Amino acid sequence: MSGWGLALRVARREAWRNKKRSVLVVAMLALPVAGAAAADTLWRSSQVTAEQKAAWNMGRYDALVTDTGTPMYQTPDMSGAGPVRDPAGNSPAPVRTAPATVAGLAALLPAGSHVGQPETLGHTQVQVTNGTSRGWGLVRDTDLGDPLLAGTADRVSGTVPAAPDQVTLSSALAGRLHKKAGDTVGLRTTDPVTGAVSPVLTVHVSGIYDSKSDPYGDVLFVRPGIFGPQQTGGAGAPSQATFPISVHGGVDWTLTKQLNAQGFTVQSKRLLADPPPRSQVPYYQFYAGYTDASNNAQLAVVAIALSMILLEVVLLAGPAFAVSARRRRRDFGLLGAAGADGRRLRRIVLADGVVLGAAGGVLGAVVGIVASAAALPWFGHYTQQALGGFRLRPLELAGSALVGVGTGVAAAVAPAITTARQDVLTALTGRRGAVSTPWKLPLIGLAGVLAGSVLIVFGAWHGGQEVTITVISGIVLAELGMVACTPLIVTWSGRLARVLPLTGRLALRDGARNRGRTAPALAAIMAAVAGASAVAMVINSDDAQSRHYYQSQLRMGQAVAQLDDGNSGVAGAVADRLVKQIVDVLPTSMVAILQGIGFGNGQPPVPAPDIVRAPGNMCPDHLNAAAQAKDPRCGLGQSGRIQFLTGSTSVVSGGPELVRALLGRDDPAAEAMLKTGGAVVFDKYDLATTGARSTVHLAISGTCGQPATCPRQDDKQATLPAALVDSPRADVSAIVAPGALDKFGVKFAPMAALFDTTRMPTTDEEQRADDLVAATGISESFYVERGYQSQTWAGMLALGAVAGVVMLGAAAVATGLAITDAQNDLETLAAVGARPRVRRTLAASQAAVTAGLGAVLGAAFGLLPAVGLIEAKAQQIAPESMSSAQQTQFAPPWLYLGVVVVALPVLAAIGAAAVTRSRIEMRRRRG
Repeated sequence: MSGWGLALRVARREAWRNKKRSVLVVAMLALPVAGAAAADTLWRSSQVTAEQKAAWNMGRYDALVTDTGTPMYQTPDMSGAGPVRDPAGNSPAPVRTAPATVAGLAALLPAGSHVGQPETLGHTQVQVTNGTSRGWGLVRDTDLGDPLLAGTADRVSGTVPAAPDQVTLSSALAGRLHKKAGDTVGLRTTDPVTGAVSPVLTVHVSGIYDSKSDPYGDVLFVRPGIFGPQQTGGAGAPSQATFPISVHGGVDWTLTKQLNAQGFTVQSKRLLADPPPRSQVPYYQFYAGYTDASNNAQLAVVAIALSMILLEVVLLAGPAFAVSARRRRRDFGLLGAAGADGRRLRRIVLADGVVLGAAGGVLGAVVGIVASAAALPWFGHYTQQALGGFRLRPLELAGSALVGVGTGVAAAVAPAITTARQDVLTALTGRRGAVSTPWKLPLIGLAGVLAGSVLIVFGAWHGGQEVTITVISGIVLAELGMVACTPLIVTWSGRLARVLPLTGRLALRDGARNRGRTAPALAAIMAAVAGASAVAMVINSDDAQSRHYYQSQLRMGQAVAQLDDGNSGVAGAVADRLVKQIVDVLPTSMVAILQGIGFGNGQPPVPAPDIVRAPGNMCPDHLNAAAQAKDPRCGLGQSGRIQFLTGSTSVVSGGPELVRALLGRDDPAAEAMLKTGGAVVFDKYDLATTGARSTVHLAISGTCGQPATCPRQDDKQATLPAALVDSPRADVSAIVAPGALDKFGVKFAPMAALFDTTRMPTTDEEQRADDLVAATGISESFYVERGYQSQTWAGMLALGAVAGVVMLGAAAVATGLAITDAQNDLETLAAVGARPRVRRTLAASQAAVTAGLGAVLGAAFGLLPAVGLIEAKAQQIAPESMSSAQQTQFAPPWLYLGVVVVALPVLAAIGAAAVTRSRIEMRRRRG
């Protein structure tokens, strides 16, 4: 029998003889394989092929043709398209200015072709109202009654729209609005240019249909022309219509290029199945492809993460192989006495890894497949995406199973080397032999820690496109170095045993003496805690930075109702009625109506005032974001969350109550100024003149966004007496008295209502107020300022769970192996009068020492990667970005660290004590 054959046979018998240990190791090795197999199956099943997408989008039609009006280049699968270019990069003029028609497109197709009704809305978003409820949905004007479009939507109930006032809702939207077939809803559209909102169009729900390409989306199917002949084009712009066409034999590449020349792009089923050679596609010549560096970085990070997971498994499974090899050292001694050399002994231990790894690989692959099949419907619902169908890739699954074999062999490498080096006489007598302090491996580990630290520092402060890969690589290298240093750390920790009680002293010294069993478990805990702690520190620091720079234009407890729909304002009677209704449900102490100027329909421009600053008060154009943050003239200090809109200008109109609502206090001078027809200015740099008679200069413009550069006209200038409150804001620059600008044709309308409250409104009160706003037909939600709301608890909980599972698992493995390995010591203690509970307290001490030491090392080591990641993220912010002016915050998550370093080790100790029997069974020893 060959050497490997004999080794595998011995390994199989040994695994069958020690079933409990084998089951534990197989389960650990099967876990990553199951995860990999499940992830691979779910990923493959979630992929939608181009042929499936085409069938879902065009049904039984042969192609979808989109009107662009300009000659186009495209890829055969329509993954890319662009205007035709000459060698100089210039594009030709449009071939038409009017939208394409069915007849015009049919004239370009072969005889016998059929052109369906075009879809012109292009997935336009509309507001769907239902009394006090409201939602948003993507509307598609597709004729579901067309038999050639069968398969583009799944019927849930009802029928397809048969009349212009009928629509179908998706299941998600119908559930959100609590609607079914036969009910009515209201539709409101927003003009993409002016922002004007249309009146409510009442329609009947004829059925519930889910789009095949977006089964979980909020989608409405309507009849073509429901919103009029010009459905999406604002200001006279033609919409990009998409025509489904049917051509005998399909749409080939020749016909596609002909349609491209006439200003159309084509998505063809035939081209998906039989694409032309790349050399025949002009798009690739004029639109060269590029490599997405961000995708490469993501793949690198994923690969590194998977490698670290496998390292965790190797570290957790390694002690089991080590203890198994040591318990069989007498058998190995007999083999050595019979002539077996170190190579054969090493092969026998590695065969253990092969046998158990193969069992774990097969079991993990089967479990992963079954789990993915059961989770596939939930996966589609959770990810809110259409799935391509359950698919298995045998070669990829076989590769996942081989990962189990490789992991098992890797876990058995260290015990195999130790077994091959043991002395035959020492093994036969059952002695441990001299245990020396390791130094070669820790030196290599120290070098890895230093090299990894250099990479982290370089990547964090150097910046660049590959900064993420550099930092992550440094983290992995440093973590591997710490793992290599673990045996020495375990050995040194034994010197602390003298300060501990009996069981703690025994546990710490036993761990130091048997570092081959303790070090891998300790390293697994340290690696898991270090990674989780680093991510937790990054999350908590980002949250601290967001909290530190959070600035709202409202005060705590203050509420606002946006009154304008499409920035056009509402009638005063509507605003008064809504305010009265909200006051009845909200603990209100004061209400102020803010009046602004809407954009109108853009034809003609709406007169609107803007402040004109003196030349010395304007922000210099040459400053970057960091410099602007230090210059008070630039207004970056006024940045914050704007909870209401003021229309086309930040100059608003209101009475003294608006000043009190915005300032949160009384200002007699400002209130008196408004009563006398003047203005209130919030920034001293907006004043035209200062002193006892301060003034503000206003330019009355229509659509000019930069009044300082507009041509000056004497009849379009206004100078008003002004009072300064010197409290710069991002939303309002000045308040003018009602009627102060009437002679210039400036018409203010209610834009927002601000509510000062006597206490923080409850969520129920906020919802009731929001329902009142929705019933008025306003799209914006009612808002109550509750301060910064942290959302990090879910991430912290997940990280704590990951660290806890690894810590408890590693502590359990190490403790179980230690108790089994220390049976002789326990029998000796029992013989000299030790109480039965010593075994239980020893188990608790073993778990606490392993988990506690690993947690402390991991939490301390996680500091370096966290700093590197935070600095790397800060370096990637562009200098011209507003965020570049913010100082990086570093905030350790003390509660999380306390749980990981203190609570989890205590929990591990309690669990170990709870599952360990106190009674010590006395066995007969070999003499």
